[in-house]
Amino acid sequence: MDSTARAIVVGIDLSGTSDQALDWAATEAARVGRPLTVLHAYEPAAYPAVRAGVPGGTVVTDLDETLKDLAVQTVSHCADRLRQSHPGLEVRTLTTLGPAGATLVDASREAELVVVGAHGRGALKGLLFGSVSTHVCAHSHTPVIVVREAASRSLTDARVVVGVDGSETSQAALAFAYAQASSRGLGLTIVHTWQLDGDEVSVAWGVDWEELGEQERSVVAEAVAGFGERYPDVDVRRHVTQADAVEELRRLSENACLLVVGTHGRGTVSGWFKGSVSQPLLRAAHCPVAVVHPSGVNQTRASGGRAVHA
Repeated sequence: MDSTARAIVVGIDLSGTSDQALDWAATEAARVGRPLTVLHAYEPAAYPAVRAGVPGGTVVTDLDETLKDLAVQTVSHCADRLRQSHPGLEVRTLTTLGPAGATLVDASREAELVVVGAHGRGALKGLLFGSVSTHVCAHSHTPVIVVREAASRSLTDARVVVGVDGSETSQAALAFAYAQASSRGLGLTIVHTWQLDGDEVSVAWGVDWEELGEQERSVVAEAVAGFGERYPDVDVRRHVTQADAVEELRRLSENACLLVVGTHGRGTVSGWFKGSVSQPLLRAAHCPVAVVHPSGVNQTRASGGRAVHA
């Protein structure tokens, strides 16, 4: 393994509910031959029980050192477990005092991927899995994989699913999705949904539905131009339908190993890849969700060494 390679970074808490994210990150790092960095950010505000003291009223006097020791023990335990389950995997550990969201965003500058969990519980509830995962997805300098507790199962016939709307952001998501599908030897389902807005619905009787459908299909045709030549090994299915974006992507995620979306997308479909779409999917998808920024795909991104340019 190349020790100079960009690492996959996984953020953990102390609740044990980050195990799915940790295992997903380790499997991915081993698959693509990348080092894995297990990161835990700690801050006193996240430990109300420690801040308040222990039974009997004894107050912890050296709080920072106590938290640091606990953090080091946690990441060391995780690293030892992963080295046993993934022989040959280079596992690094990092602990830091500070906000988890800002720490992970900073780490993303030099990372191949950032992996976080969702809906964590316990002492760090809300620190890493919730508001922080949303913060990381919004500000990361590299693609972010969000692994929910109920969405980490594997399927033998799964596909990669990606949503597109023709924007620069969805092109970034599409490039990442193609690379993932190719490196995993899986098929790719490209999803584009559309809906009429309020004004259009009021005059729907005059809509040429056939022409409208063709226009929406052309969005996908233009988006995928060139990818077929670059990834001839990927079996591609196009799914264009009049439907709610969140509901359709959530439904299709049931048989997916990875759902890929962009952020801050623009185009003819209101709300595509903005918070109104990506955030509900982080909570409701049946598989891990990759959140991709336009600036995050002009380098090799967990694609088995293949550069991705969109």
